[in-house]
Amino acid sequence: MAARSGLSQHENHASFIGVLCLDSTASAHYLWITLAAEAGKNGSTNIYFEGGPGLGSGEHLDPFINHGKTWIRTVDHPKGKLLKMEVGKKLKSRWLTTALPEGAPRSIDSYGKWGVYRYGKTDVLPHYHARLLDVQTHEALHELARAEQLELDIVPHDHDGVMELKVLWRGKPVAGRSVYLRRPKGLKKNPKTDKNGVVRFKAEAEGRYLFRTSVDEKASGTDGGKDYQLKHYHATLVMNLPLEK
Repeated sequence: MAARSGLSQHENHASFIGVLCLDSTASAHYLWITLAAEAGKNGSTNIYFEGGPGLGSGEHLDPFINHGKTWIRTVDHPKGKLLKMEVGKKLKSRWLTTALPEGAPRSIDSYGKWGVYRYGKTDVLPHYHARLLDVQTHEALHELARAEQLELDIVPHDHDGVMELKVLWRGKPVAGRSVYLRRPKGLKKNPKTDKNGVVRFKAEAEGRYLFRTSVDEKASGTDGGKDYQLKHYHATLVMNLPLEK
C-alpha cells in the first residue's frame, strides 16, 4: 500500500499509505471550516469534526476544544491572528464557532491533534489541518494560498480557468497522494498528485468545493501517556469557485 513521495533524504523515513487508513480515523471524521453570516458585520466561522462540513454530534470534538488552534489571515496580516473559539451547541450537536474580526479576502486555518488511537495492530497519532479560503480574485488567492503554519497544506492556484492543487507536507510537494475532490452538482473525483505534488481540474460549476488528502509518517513516540508507531496527517480545504475573471 505504500507509495514513494520524492521527499528529501532527510525525510525519506516517511511512509505514505492509502485511502483505507484515511477513512478510518475516528470513524472517518475530518476537521472542516465553513463561514456563516449570522454573527456581526464580518460573519462567523464554524469548525466541525465530522465526515463532512456540517452539523453532527461533535462527540469527538474535545481534543480541538482543549488544544486546537485557529487563525485568520488577511492580505494585510498574512502571518495570521489567533482566534478564540467557543463551543456551539444545538440540540445534540456540538461544534466550534466565533465571530470574525475581519472581512474577505481571508483564510481561516485550523490545527488540532486528536490523540492516540488503535488502528488494527498499530497505535496511531492523528494530526488534523483545515482551511477555509474566502477569496474571489486571482490576486487575493495568490496572497493567501499558502498556510505556512500548517504541516500539511493543500495550496490552490488558478491558471486561465484551470485550478491546480499542490499538496505540501512540511513545505515539500508530495507525489502519488489521492485528493478527495467534490464539486457542486454532484461531481466527484479522487485524482492522485503528480511528481510535483499537483492535481488539476476545471472549476466549471459555480459553488462550494471540498478537498482533502492525507499523509502518513512512520514515527514512534508517546502522547498523553500512550505510545504510538505512526503519525497520520489529514488536511481539508473549503472554497468557492470559480474566481472572478
